[in-house]
Amino acid sequence: MSILNPTEALRIVFACAALFEKNLSGNNVLFATVDKDEPAFVETLFQPQNFLHLTGLQTNLSSERFYDAALHQRLKISDVSIKTSGVTELKLQILPKLMAIHVTARMIGDYDQSQPLLITDKFAGTVAMAMGFAFVNGVYIPNTALKKDLRDITANATRRRVAAIFTKHKNSTKYMHLTYIAKGMTIDSTVISSTLREKVDIENLVANFPIPRDLTE
Repeated sequence: MSILNPTEALRIVFACAALFEKNLSGNNVLFATVDKDEPAFVETLFQPQNFLHLTGLQTNLSSERFYDAALHQRLKISDVSIKTSGVTELKLQILPKLMAIHVTARMIGDYDQSQPLLITDKFAGTVAMAMGFAFVNGVYIPNTALKKDLRDITANATRRRVAAIFTKHKNSTKYMHLTYIAKGMTIDSTVISSTLREKVDIENLVANFPIPRDLTE
């Protein structure tokens, strides 16, 4: 049985909705990776309707109405139910940190299909938490959150270190915000610039580190 108090659950959801709106909603987040000097990237899109799936809460509200109610703190206890399996509690424990996934992700890889009921394609995160992404209409969208070591739920051959993270509004043509860069990596390195020259405005890039870039979990 879950021991999470519904009032506390809503408090966390309200705070996370505000962070989602500030950091992620309406934005593309691009994770640039490198492995044995082979660059690659994964492009994601965060929309308001994605937020519900990250919380673990059950509701009769549409995902859009849920997000709007959470964002404006109008969501009521009667609107939601907490899964008795404890899943909701585990998700909400790490959800505040995942609202800064555009800064905190250190690894990314393909889901290893180890949990039969979980449908997703990739995970980005750390040794303590992971956000899942499903591939829809040519882009990865967030669809789950797990309190797990990313290494335990991704295929070894696909797992990559995150070298840099870029963000932009979904309607912008190129990425102009750098929110994370790994130690020892420079933005003008051939690894990053050769891979992303068509997507990132290197010359006008704005460094934006809302929390320390050397954050460790």
